[in-house]
Amino acid sequence: MVLAQIWQAASHRAKLGKQRSPAALYVDEAHNFLTLPHALSDMLAEARAYRLSLVIAHQHLAQLPRELRQAISSDARNKIYFSLSPEDAREVEHHFTPYLRAHDLANLGAYQAAARLMSTSSEAPPFTLRTRPLPEPSREVERVIRAAAAKAHGRTSTTPPTVRRDDPRLQH
Repeated sequence: MVLAQIWQAASHRAKLGKQRSPAALYVDEAHNFLTLPHALSDMLAEARAYRLSLVIAHQHLAQLPRELRQAISSDARNKIYFSLSPEDAREVEHHFTPYLRAHDLANLGAYQAAARLMSTSSEAPPFTLRTRPLPEPSREVERVIRAAAAKAHGRTSTTPPTVRRDDPRLQH
């Protein structure tokens, strides 16, 4: 539901024309969002027109229907792959040849990825990269984030919630 509302808001930005500021939508575990009213494959095809970047993450290609896999292959301009299975490596190899082969893609180490990125006007040659492991969690950072969120969005337990009488969810 949230994803559908975000897409609706993004598509309403069409009226703004060149005044649209860039926006990004991250969809982790994308296979869980395949029953949306607006298909992810259609979102991929249309997002650029709304200046919306989509980041779609999933574990392996078999989780995605063929139509979405084809949309990712053709419409996703930037592709970054971590830890591919041999089957997935064979399926995406054509994005990386002649620089990387399926064997290279299937044998990436921990914190390594293969990328094919779009530069200003054309695809840059593919390359591999190394990321860093996440740092240990910081209780101080957590405390600061929670305090900022509570200040911006929280309310005390003595503050009653605001209910709009015209809210359609309240109509029976």
